[in-house]
Amino acid sequence: MKNTSRCGSPHHVCVNKRRRTGSSAVIGQALSPYPKEKFNISGPSIKLAPRTVVSISLALHELATNAAKYGALSAPDGRVAIVWSLETGETERLVLRWQETGGPMVEPPTRKGFGSRLIESLLAAELNGQVNISYDPNGLICEVHAATGIGWDQG
Repeated sequence: MKNTSRCGSPHHVCVNKRRRTGSSAVIGQALSPYPKEKFNISGPSIKLAPRTVVSISLALHELATNAAKYGALSAPDGRVAIVWSLETGETERLVLRWQETGGPMVEPPTRKGFGSRLIESLLAAELNGQVNISYDPNGLICEVHAATGIGWDQG
């Protein structure tokens, strides 16, 4: 069947092989195991290609898991801001920013774990872009810059 959907665990968005999925739905589903009041989510409506949905969902799941164990989501006052926007210039790019606040003081790791390597390499390769993870003492920041032509439609 060409028009089948795939679902992972309950917190992952179903991926329809022929349809794009809205950015808000992807982010909302990836973060569904966590209290909504811990997140401030904003950005324009963007439709994501199935391949992009999987990459973004995995990255958000990994970021949220780490935040729940070690970061902002592990603290009563911890919060995560997720903001995405489209930048125009020579080429149009999507910028997705994850920023934690109110959690334990952040220190750079002595070595990169599997999750960090997964986020940096998977997203950069799949989205034809770059990923920057900053270990700011006030909270982890992950910023993704992705080419819009490989799976993003504004609307």
